[in-house]
Amino acid sequence: MKYLILCEGKNEVCIINLLLKYNKLKFKIDDLIALKPFNARQLSNPTIKSELRVYNRPVEIMRIGDTQRDKFSIPRELNNIVFKNKIYKYCTLPELEILLIINEGLYKQYLNSKESPKTFAKRNIIYNKRRYDQSSEFLKIYYGGKRINMLVQNLIEYKHLKKHKKDEFYLADLLRINNKK
Repeated sequence: MKYLILCEGKNEVCIINLLLKYNKLKFKIDDLIALKPFNARQLSNPTIKSELRVYNRPVEIMRIGDTQRDKFSIPRELNNIVFKNKIYKYCTLPELEILLIINEGLYKQYLNSKESPKTFAKRNIIYNKRRYDQSSEFLKIYYGGKRINMLVQNLIEYKHLKKHKKDEFYLADLLRINNKK
């Protein structure tokens, strides 16, 4: 079975691509529909529909993002490929920036600040003389290369700090925990 990864934003796509690149996930890029995660919340994207029709077998869908309230629609023409019991939510609530805050040891300070993680990170996170700017490029530089294990540890720590709804998973649940690379 192949996986279709739908990410709420470009930064979620970036994080998944980093984890794929450094072999930190339970699956490989070859296991993905179109060999990549998509920046999409629904199956309405024509490219996604086309890729699913070409594969033409059941898929497991992973929806990644901080907002998981919208109803997921399955187009009629994909009813033999997409099944409701194979759609999983991976929540990054309150926002993906919480990972940077955790990594910098600023989580308690953030909780006392009453700011959103995005605002707090913009004000407090600097790496290589560059202030966090919400860009995927910053995340690639911050977590790429030898720093990838920090991302893995931040995802694990986040799972211990946050509580999600029963039907929502954590990105840490996708990790190959025993991976030593």
